[in-house]
Amino acid sequence: MSPNQAAAPHELSPPDADQPSERAGQATSRGIGQGGRPRTLWAWACLAPTFAGLLVFNYWPLLQTMYLSTQKSDLFGRPAGFAGVDVYAGLLTDPAFGQTLLITLVFVVLSVAGKLIVGLALAVPLAQRMRGTAFARATVLIPMAVSAAVAGLAFRAMMTPNTGILDQLSLQLSGETAGWLTSPTVAMVSVAMVDVWTSIGFVTLLFIAAIDAVPLEVIEASSIDGAGWRHRLGSVILPLITPTLFFVLVTQSMQAMREFTVISTVTGGGPGGATTTLVFEIYQQAFGGTANYSAASAMGVILLVIIAVMTAVQFRFLERRVNY
Repeated sequence: MSPNQAAAPHELSPPDADQPSERAGQATSRGIGQGGRPRTLWAWACLAPTFAGLLVFNYWPLLQTMYLSTQKSDLFGRPAGFAGVDVYAGLLTDPAFGQTLLITLVFVVLSVAGKLIVGLALAVPLAQRMRGTAFARATVLIPMAVSAAVAGLAFRAMMTPNTGILDQLSLQLSGETAGWLTSPTVAMVSVAMVDVWTSIGFVTLLFIAAIDAVPLEVIEASSIDGAGWRHRLGSVILPLITPTLFFVLVTQSMQAMREFTVISTVTGGGPGGATTTLVFEIYQQAFGGTANYSAASAMGVILLVIIAVMTAVQFRFLERRVNY
C-alpha cells in the first residue's frame, strides 16, 4: 500500500437509507399504539354531539311515530290501546287515501320534470362564455335567497282571482281567468310551478357546473364533425352530465314527496282537496282539528317506505345509464 493510500482518511460506507424510515415508522407506530386509546376517546367525544342530535331529532321521533302508528287515538290524540296493523289496513283500503297517493304522484312528476327541463333550458345558455352571463347567473340564483313560505305567499297574491296580476294577465290574453287557485287541474300546475321556482336556482347551478366540466375538446371535435347544437346537446353534453342529472332526479324526487310549505301557503290543499298531497294530509290528520295521531303516524311510516322504495328503484334501473 502506498503512503498516500495509507494517509487517506478512512471512508465510511453511507448509512442504509432504509434505516431512518424504518426507525421513523417504528416511532410512529409506537406513538399511535401508545396514544391510540386517548385518540379514540377524543374522536368519540367529538362525535357524541352529532350522535345525540341524530338520536333526539331523528331516531327517537321515528321510533315514536312507529309506536303511535300501532296505537288507537282518543279525542285528544293520546294512545288509547294497541291496534296492531289495523290503522295501516284501514288506510290501504280507503279510496280517499289512494286518491291522496295519486295526487302526490302527479305533483312529484310535475315538479321534478319542471325542474329538469327548466334547469337545463337555463343552464345551457348560461354555461356559455359570453358577455352578460355572469349577471344572468346571479339573477337565476335569486330564488335561493327567498324562503319557500315567502315565495308561496307572493305567488298566492299574484294568483288571487280577479285581483292578482297573473289572473289579470290571463284575463287580458284569453278573455277569461285561468283559475290558478280555483280550478283543480290548474291549481296542481300552480303549486308545481311555485315549487319549481323555489328550487330552480340550485338545480340550474348544478347543471351549469356540470356543463362547465365537460371537456372543451370533446365539444369542439363534435362541432368539427358537423354536429349541430341539438346533436351536441343530446349526444355529447347530456350523456356526460348524467351523474348530475341522476343526482337532481333522486334528490328532487325526495324533496317533492316531502314538500309542505308551498302547498300550505299557495292552495292550502284546495280546491276541494285537489292539491292535498300525502305530507299535507299527515298535517291535517295530526293538527287539522281531529288529532288523529295514529293515522298521521301510519301515513308518515308509509311515506318513509314510499321514498325508500322510490329511491331504490331509481338506483336499480337508472344508475346503470349513468356515465361516471
